[in-house]
Amino acid sequence: MSRVWDIPLQDSTRVRDARVAAEAACAAGGMDAHSTAVAALVATELATNLVKHADSGRIIINLTGPSDTLAEAAPQVQIISLDHGPGIDDVQAALRDGCTTSTDSLGAGLGTCQRISSDFDLHSRPGRGTVAMARIGPSVPSAGRRSRAVRSATGARAGGVNTS
Repeated sequence: MSRVWDIPLQDSTRVRDARVAAEAACAAGGMDAHSTAVAALVATELATNLVKHADSGRIIINLTGPSDTLAEAAPQVQIISLDHGPGIDDVQAALRDGCTTSTDSLGAGLGTCQRISSDFDLHSRPGRGTVAMARIGPSVPSAGRRSRAVRSATGARAGGVNTS
C-alpha cells in the first residue's frame, strides 16, 4: 500500500507542504522531472485555491493506478482537493482562463490544472463545497507529452475517498 499525504490547509503557510508532498509522491513513484514539476504546480494551485476561495480544506496525495482498467498500469500521482467552502456556481466557467472571483488572481489555475494533468475532474455544489481530482502520469518521451486517460467503452467512472 502506498503512502498517503493528507495536508490540512488552514492558511497559506501549508501550500508549500502540498507541493513538497506532490514531489515526494512523484519520487516514490519513480516519476521523471517533467511529471514532478507538473504535479508540484497542480498541488500548489489547488492548495492556493483552498486558501483563497474556501478558507480551508485539505489536499490528499497518493500513488495510484490508472483511472480505468483499460489503461496501461504505470503509476500516477493523484491529488485530491476537498473543501466545505462556498462551492462554484458555474464549474465550466471556472475552468476557462480569465474567470475569477478574486481580485488578486488571473483566473487561469483550474484551467491550467485541467490542461496539464493526465486526468482531471471537478465537482462542486454551491453552499456545500468542492472536490477536485488530478492525476499526473509519467511523461511520454517520444511525444514529449503525457497521454490522456483512456476511457472505458461505457464511459462509467467511479471513485471514493475515505478520510477517517
